[in-house]
Amino acid sequence: MRITDVEPILLRGETSYHATAGAAEATDNGDWQLLVKVSTDEGLTGWADAETLAPAAVAIIAGQGMSILGFRTLKDLLIGEDPRDTARIWDKLYVGSAYYGRRGIGMQCISAIDNCLWSIRSQAAGVSLARMLGGRRRDRVTAYASTLFRETPEAMAAAARGYVERGFQAVKFGWGVFGEDPGRDRELVSAARAALGPARHLLVDPGWYPAGWKGEGRPRSRREAIAMCEWLAEYGVGWVEDFIHPERFDEYAAVRAASPVPVAAGEQVATVWEFERFIRQGCVDVIQPDLSRCGGITVAAQVARLAEEAGIDLVPHSWLTHLLTGYSLQLIATLPRARFVEFNVSQSPLTKGIARASFDLAPDGTVGIPDTPGIGVEVDIDFVNAHRVN
Repeated sequence: MRITDVEPILLRGETSYHATAGAAEATDNGDWQLLVKVSTDEGLTGWADAETLAPAAVAIIAGQGMSILGFRTLKDLLIGEDPRDTARIWDKLYVGSAYYGRRGIGMQCISAIDNCLWSIRSQAAGVSLARMLGGRRRDRVTAYASTLFRETPEAMAAAARGYVERGFQAVKFGWGVFGEDPGRDRELVSAARAALGPARHLLVDPGWYPAGWKGEGRPRSRREAIAMCEWLAEYGVGWVEDFIHPERFDEYAAVRAASPVPVAAGEQVATVWEFERFIRQGCVDVIQPDLSRCGGITVAAQVARLAEEAGIDLVPHSWLTHLLTGYSLQLIATLPRARFVEFNVSQSPLTKGIARASFDLAPDGTVGIPDTPGIGVEVDIDFVNAHRVN
């Protein structure tokens, strides 16, 4: 089997990332989305999404490369390769793009391609990705509703009650207005906890540059970060997530050592070498590789082994389309211990329309993990063709 084409597909939507003022659902990135499609001479294809600066990623994958090693486009490096050689191809892509890649957009593109290759590999073997990775340890996992902070305690309470009514046993509120006003932050968390009740999990993602994606404010000091963890503990928060600059491993380790609330992070970390340092320096209680950023399944499987050795939990960050949820579920199925899958309830019309999957929430708050060849998620080709702009 050989790779015949690598296609970056740029999709355009009509909504933008935002949190609502009231209880209505928030919206993830609905203006641009990148998909990657890898095709083979045997008719098997792999699809993956990536959360990145999509227009730039198109050039990295299939633009104009240079002849010298380290400046090649990823498509040039892939054509003619056997897609089942995932480990060797990962190394080839990493070295072949080394002068402009290694992290950031380059690694995010490699992540999407790597996921595609693992999907093809499992399809070729006629088994699910989880079985290809070593076997399924579970058929279901608890899903947490992942959304943004609303602006008022009343809106927070109404939103939380809505997730309870839908059957979720865990909810994560993140970003939005959190960080603009410390007094209001406490009121919002208090309202969410009261609405969820004591038996359900409340998770908090404060963001690492207050206030939110607007790019305003300044990073928290170490003292401020610890103080925030201390008052969040008063509301039984299950973890506080990704609230320190991703380059500050030393800061994470210091705050985690002082925090009464478990610390979760890792969505901005890439390559197994960075994850090894991040985990061994004692930065987190819950490691959160994002399979569309970390280096793909190839890296995430290695991170799972590091987490097991360190005795910490692994919960993939998966706030994107059903494709990323599908890949994350397959990894989760293989873990010795699995707490949650992140379930993006804030999908825009663009991210929601890309792929179809039967991730129905059971009365106990769990979702099933597909056991069909690949990842059990089907791309809506008509939707993709209607929204693509390249």
